[in-house]
Amino acid sequence: MRIDEIRIFPCFAAHPPKLKKMERKDWHYQEHGSFESEIILDGARNLIDGYTSYLLAVWYGVTHVPVKYGRRQTITAAHKSGGTLYRWELPGLLVGKVHPGDAVTVQTARGFRRVTVEAVEEYAGQEPEALKMVVRRGRMRRR
Repeated sequence: MRIDEIRIFPCFAAHPPKLKKMERKDWHYQEHGSFESEIILDGARNLIDGYTSYLLAVWYGVTHVPVKYGRRQTITAAHKSGGTLYRWELPGLLVGKVHPGDAVTVQTARGFRRVTVEAVEEYAGQEPEALKMVVRRGRMRRR
């Protein structure tokens, strides 16, 4: 796909990768002649993963890149019934497997918590900040 046909969500542009990460990815590209991470797009050609590879392609003037297609989803969930709703992103392994009413474990500022899913939506990339990830589906084990 032509690099100029790839659309970038505002959340990617607002949060550039750290310098050390870019240096590592650049080293891999120079050593192997390929990107370390795949460029993954949704059906509308929006970048959903592989932002560092995209940036390197632009930096090195690569006009065509290999891409794969995938999906991203977010959940809206509450810590308790009727409570305030918050949003988290689903990791790739859980996309399409979480439904309203499911209990999932998430990471919060106060540690790992179990929440009940109210809604599952396709990711639109409009959030001003990067979303935290769901950790796992189902109950959290206590030790």
